[in-house]
Amino acid sequence: MRLSTIPPVQAPPQQLPPQLPPMGPPQRKGSGGVVVALVLVAVALFGVGTIGALAASVSSSSASDYDTSTAETTSSAESSDTATSSTETSSTEEETTSADSTDGEPEPVASLGDNPINISGNGAMNTQCDLPSFDTDVASQDNFYQAALPCLMQAWTPALQAAGLPVETPSVITTGDSIDSPCGTRMWNQTAMYCPGNHTIYMTARYYSEVENRTDAGAYLGQFAHEFGHALQGMTGISIAYGDASYDAGGSTTSAGLELTRRSELQATCFEGMSLAALQNGGVSNDYIFPALEDSSGRGDENSNVPDHGSKATNRAWIEQGFTKNRVTECNTWLAAPSDVD
Repeated sequence: MRLSTIPPVQAPPQQLPPQLPPMGPPQRKGSGGVVVALVLVAVALFGVGTIGALAASVSSSSASDYDTSTAETTSSAESSDTATSSTETSSTEEETTSADSTDGEPEPVASLGDNPINISGNGAMNTQCDLPSFDTDVASQDNFYQAALPCLMQAWTPALQAAGLPVETPSVITTGDSIDSPCGTRMWNQTAMYCPGNHTIYMTARYYSEVENRTDAGAYLGQFAHEFGHALQGMTGISIAYGDASYDAGGSTTSAGLELTRRSELQATCFEGMSLAALQNGGVSNDYIFPALEDSSGRGDENSNVPDHGSKATNRAWIEQGFTKNRVTECNTWLAAPSDVD
């Protein structure tokens, strides 16, 4: 798709800027400073779009996040057969609704830095979201994610429609056990992942509750918003282009391949920041938003043997960029200098 074929985009009235954490935000080991800078948040809206399925050629490789690179790991993993109450799996598939069922449905565009989503002014729309009470058991986590999912879709649908890209709600599976997917087996003690092969987010409930000992709902919301950022890459076609580029680079373990992975992960983190700004301005409590920002700001490759997610400082920079500016073009990690994705 050529950008020149996209109709002009009309920007709506300005929205409120995001609120930033106070000088004394929730502290955690390895955290840096606080979020900085204020920029007014606006979004670009365009007409009524249609919904298209992801192209069949989407790479089956997963976008797995923060493997062995979490900011804090406070307990060793237990065997999955020792926790009978945690081995359940909850899954809810959101039905995709179409505003227009005419022929010529939008399709993903396999491109990176010049992807059609990068329309000037395109951002996430302020969205009200009523989140249920949170607990760390599988069922409660699943209820929480399923409630957040339509809110994130509402926030991002205008931007996708403005770019003429498909709007397809990802499925979400919350599991307390190891699970098979088109992207391979995800172990219960691994981090969450998005699989472009079936456009599904897999939230590994026990990893965050038992391995990281996380109980704060905000941290879970941030993780989910990050995975949703990967789902956006799937809808736009960025996932396809990333898979092709990684193959051309000789695989994800090469120096060039690792840099591509960092660009992918940091864009998802930046998209996460945009989502959190949209939810905050829609009324979601800072008791959720600030811990989510701090959790993502404290993650990085310092606790990993593989440089595939970027340093803590780099993660903090991109989550702040997305949150304070809420512009897709500000999250275009594919055009960033190598020093900005290290």
